[in-house]
Parts: sequence; C-alpha cells; structure tokens
Amino acid sequence: MTSFIQARLKEIAKECGGNRAICEKSGVSERTFANWLAGSSEPKIIGISAIAHAAGVTIDWIITGVMPKQRLGSHTEKGANTILVPWLDKKLDDQSVNLSERLKVNDHIPFSKKILENRLRQKDFDYLCIIETTGDSMAPTINNSDLVLIDRNQCKLQDGVMAYAFKDCIYIKRILNVIGGIEVISDNKSLYPAHRIQGSDISCFEPIGRVIWAGKTLL
Repeated sequence: MTSFIQARLKEIAKECGGNRAICEKSGVSERTFANWLAGSSEPKIIGISAIAHAAGVTIDWIITGVMPKQRLGSHTEKGANTILVPWLDKKLDDQSVNLSERLKVNDHIPFSKKILENRLRQKDFDYLCIIETTGDSMAPTINNSDLVLIDRNQCKLQDGVMAYAFKDCIYIKRILNVIGGIEVISDNKSLYPAHRIQGSDISCFEPIGRVIWAGKTLL
C-alpha cells in the first residue's frame, strides 16, 4: 500500500473523530486499521469499501486521490428505493484547493432509484449532484431557478450542456471545444452572445459534469 493511501486513511480517520470512531462505524477492527496505517498489511477492497462508506468518501479517492473525495449521493437507508442527491451551492471558496474540496452541500433532494436507473441510466449515485440555475441565459431550455441534475462521472470536457466552475462560481452552459480555447454558448442567444475562454483564463475553467436532467419551475 502506498504512503499516499495511508495518508488519505489517516485524513478521513481524523475527520471521523479518530481511529476508534472510524473503526466502529465501518466494522473494521482497530488492530487491522492500525496495521494498514503502519504499512504492515494490505487492505482488501472489501475493507476499503467499508471505510469509504463509513467516512462518506469514494473508494476511488482513497485509492487514487484524483477522483472527487466526497461521496455525494446516498441511500436514505439500507435497501431503500430513494436516493438523496446533494444540492450544491453555486458559490465556491478558496481557489487554491482541489475543486472537490470546494463543493459545498446545501441540502439533499430525494430521487426515485428506479427513475435514476431506468430513465436516466444511472448506476453510480455517488457522482450525482443538483444545482439551481440563476438567470435566463439558458432559456427556454433551462429557466431561472430550475434544478438541474449533474453526472460528475462525465466530467471530461465535451461538447454539450455542462456544469463547470470558473473562478468562484458554478455555471450551466453549452460548451464547445475550439482551437485555442473553449466556446461558452447560452441558449438565449439574443441577450447573451457566445464568448470564448482562452489564454490564462483556461486554468480557471474546471468541468464538474454533464447535465442529464432539468426540473422545470412553472411559477
């Protein structure tokens, strides 16, 4: 086991209140966990999974460190048919840290597991999140105060409607890859002309995920 995995295990143990607390939550014995931290034994995937579930982080983050850390989507209870999808704040703090650490959860919105699986073809609920739109730049496709469902698994920059972070805020726009930059397109073209992110500003552009569903507000 690499020292990086050990460091991440120590990090989440501290966040959960110490080794004993994380072990009680996960069912992993304190001795086994201590051996992992010391590097004297290798954790199996079932052990990593138990720790990840107890700490509310993703397995991928523990192993690689590069995926979103926070395990966002979750079942309301074991075996339940409702998934609580996190509703993210559009404002972001501290641009010096990784994007996943800047995402703030305001609340959770329940979704039917069957709808997520059958209609939206989602299996990995940990990477789903909700964002409330602001303004009419994407009208009539997406209106002010509509809720959009984002699949963070589809965070690779691609053409289409995406959520992305730019400096201190999250935006929902159509994205088009162009030579030397990124074309940002609003559906309400008469009021919001397309603009290009290029040069040094590209480093401030961070894809969050693809928009896969939008809930309309009729009021």
